[in-house]
Amino acid sequence: MSLKHFGTDGIRGEYGGSKLNDAIAYRAGVAAAAVAKARGANPSPTMIVGRDTRASGMALLNALTEGFESQGGRIASIGVAPTPAVAKIVSENEAAALGCAITASHNPHTDNGIKFFSSSGSKPSAELEQALDDAIDAAPAPLKPVGGETSDSQSDLITSYLDFILASFPSGLLKGRSVALDCANGATSAVAAELFEALGAQVARIGCSPDGSNINSGVGSECPQAIAKLFESRAFDMGFAFDGDGDRMIAFDETGKKLAGEAVLGLLALHLKRKGRLRKDTLVTTIQSNLGLDTALEERGIRVERVDIGDKFVGRLMLAEGYSLGGEESGHVVLGDRSMTGDGLIAALSVAQAVVESEDPLSDLASFYKAFPQETRAIRVAAKPPIEQCTSLRAAIESLEAGFGQQGRLLVRYSGTEPKIRLLVEAKTDAITAEAIARLEQAVAEDLS
Repeated sequence: MSLKHFGTDGIRGEYGGSKLNDAIAYRAGVAAAAVAKARGANPSPTMIVGRDTRASGMALLNALTEGFESQGGRIASIGVAPTPAVAKIVSENEAAALGCAITASHNPHTDNGIKFFSSSGSKPSAELEQALDDAIDAAPAPLKPVGGETSDSQSDLITSYLDFILASFPSGLLKGRSVALDCANGATSAVAAELFEALGAQVARIGCSPDGSNINSGVGSECPQAIAKLFESRAFDMGFAFDGDGDRMIAFDETGKKLAGEAVLGLLALHLKRKGRLRKDTLVTTIQSNLGLDTALEERGIRVERVDIGDKFVGRLMLAEGYSLGGEESGHVVLGDRSMTGDGLIAALSVAQAVVESEDPLSDLASFYKAFPQETRAIRVAAKPPIEQCTSLRAAIESLEAGFGQQGRLLVRYSGTEPKIRLLVEAKTDAITAEAIARLEQAVAEDLS
């Protein structure tokens, strides 16, 4: 069955629009309670809920609470909190049937979203996600406008999350280190600097003054130039920029250079392997990551497994196979020994730990990674017939893949939201990449123009 409400990462859309509004949040609450009761013996299930700093978060929380409690459930709101804090708190709370983060991550403040977590603190399995999606579709709309006021009754639980992170790293780890932080005016604004300073770092920070409408606005992981300005004014050993809900992190080396997400994943894989903590010597990433990562890690005895785009797919494979590290180029990093969802704070501190323990600058740790040249295209098409029925395109794909072997790759897929076909080619040289993308463009013109 297909999902009607859930996208790549939960329910997301412009607040007040058809995809996300108070009525949808109410129905999501009704659905969550119904699914929780169907899966457990407790007729009054508890759901842990946190939110980011968007002004619309409180209205959605109130609507979600009204729906959940209308079915006999109980909401435990932890207030403004990083999304991974919700996941961790749920995993350690035996009474919690589900977790929920009200956030639209790196999107502008006009958007919002609803992300669910299982009782184990992981992103929903495909089965659970489908059950929630179906239950939302079946849930009745509220009979009257939703309202009420939900109190942040469990805001003290954030302390347990911060204590867990501090206990995961050596005391005084960052003593004498200088770190730049950009918190996107989001959920990490009140906690990130506190964590780094508790471990001994000297911290300069931006994006720590949320007002309900400035989340991700000119700051954060989607705006690397903001933290780059800090590096122009003084020296740092490293820097980190988080997204609005704190499940993603972008790293910057001591020169202020933004590191590719693959470089971060790779250096963490190498660090964990040296410490004997990289289970099965495997890193999980997505089909979007550059092939240069596979090549560089293979030379160092590490295998790369790829899944579909979305950190939920990364987490599912890690759980299924017992892997300890995964993530995406976009900045999601899942360190399975500490969390089974992307956690920007844990990822940032893990990178910092690799720097300290190696006694090398971050630029040196990342130097192992050399991206393969890449070409991408998004070509408008009149229709979207199955690619296997496109004679010229199928022939071009088969010929190129046979020629690449392990030295290149390509992705050909239709856009899910636009009348376009998307092409991606990576190969060891610019010339090979350019020739391959030209062949695919010609085949698309023959079959789909």
